Amino acid sequence: MAKHGLFGDAGISSQEFADEFTRRVLKKMGTSTLPCCGGEKKPWSDQIFNVLKEMGNLRGFDHNYEWLVDWIWWSSENEHMALAVESELDTNAKEIEEDFQKLTVMKCPLKVLIYSAVDPSEMKTRAEKYLRKQDQHVKDEEYLLIAFTPTQPRCFRLTIPVDGRNNELAFEPLQLSIGEATA
Repeated sequence: MAKHGLFGDAGISSQEFADEFTRRVLKKMGTSTLPCCGGEKKPWSDQIFNVLKEMGNLRGFDHNYEWLVDWIWWSSENEHMALAVESELDTNAKEIEEDFQKLTVMKCPLKVLIYSAVDPSEMKTRAEKYLRKQDQHVKDEEYLLIAFTPTQPRCFRLTIPVDGRNNELAFEPLQLSIGEATA
């Protein structure tokens, strides 16, 4: 588990989260058509939230639910939010971007956007542009983009390097353990 500065520990690294989350969702969804390819959004959303709840419970977070954003992991033991998630399966990039923007105000170490896109790089670019405008970043907070694409999930990670504004922020590709993710 990685420490995340001021906001504490998420209970899982972004790499571990991306690997486990994508593997579990893909296992549950099987060959179901992705929303970006014309598939139904509701079954994907239901399974996304089921997996988030399972993963949070496994890590001892006693409150896993929608609160201000689509999903959080909260520990009442130390009044700590470890994870904030927005999930937008609409294919409209502006809708996805608006959901991402909500994550930037959450006080937690790991902030995750889940979406479905034929080309996930557009959202990556939009998120970078938005984050570069912000001046209230906290060192070591992490952003994770998880895109379910027609070929395989694509993930991008950004760890805030210093407090405050940074015009150089850029997401890096996160290599998934594909064998596990598609098993």
